Amino acid sequence: MNLSASIQEKFPENKLPEQFMSYHATNRLNYTGKELYDYIDGGAELYLSYGLVSMTGCKYNGDSLPQVTVEIYEMTDSKNAFGVYTQSRDKEESDYGQGSQSFPDFILFWKSRYFVIVNTQEVVPESQKAIQYLAKLIDESIPEAGDIPAIVNLLPKEGLVPAGFLYFHHYIWLNAYFFIANQNIININEQTDAVLAKYGEADARSYLLMVEYPDEDQAAEAYKQLRDKYAPECTPTDPFVQLEDKTWFSVWTKGNKIAAIFNGISREKTEELYKSTINNM
Repeated sequence: MNLSASIQEKFPENKLPEQFMSYHATNRLNYTGKELYDYIDGGAELYLSYGLVSMTGCKYNGDSLPQVTVEIYEMTDSKNAFGVYTQSRDKEESDYGQGSQSFPDFILFWKSRYFVIVNTQEVVPESQKAIQYLAKLIDESIPEAGDIPAIVNLLPKEGLVPAGFLYFHHYIWLNAYFFIANQNIININEQTDAVLAKYGEADARSYLLMVEYPDEDQAAEAYKQLRDKYAPECTPTDPFVQLEDKTWFSVWTKGNKIAAIFNGISREKTEELYKSTINNM
């Protein structure tokens, strides 16, 4: 039986193989929207904030073998699948899909509008081969690729921590790396694209926030609100301010985008990141 061809005809309607290797399907998974709370009460918010359509999958068991689980999260579009991936990985690999990370007990990857997790309860040679097999099978069963959000390509490469950025458009992730505000002061919503990135070594880390808005007026409003909260004295001609904690802050707007640097270790370093960022914008 050509399992790859079989699943490709039926994917993604929860039609994973009934049997493979020494495993057989024992429990099909199918959750839509907020139903996901019934499956992962503490983790559903991540997927819902990125526009979850549904989660389908399957649990597999074999005689005296650890259970293997497949979870396929279908998002509204590829940028949301990519966003979930950036929240989940801490290094970049390319073994599966359009970006992946593999561990002995689980594999995660994104491709097109899907984010996929395959894991095993216990690591034994058979279960490791099983999760690798299923990851490859699913990867090959998604024929189209998705686009990485354009705002991600505006991040300066120099100094960027490997795999050290998040893409999002829900304000709950604004403080994922560094506390910025306890409210949605820059009006992040479904119509905005935002990226938060880490720069420099761990003991001298700065954070770059960039947000793209539907128009320049919305960007100007967000710029004013962020500037007024952190450093009202910040101006377009001199956008660098040292805060009370001795770190440096900068915020600026260009077209329909705003950008801000937090926790700058010196004016010089903050200016360097500012210049490389504004050139990209």
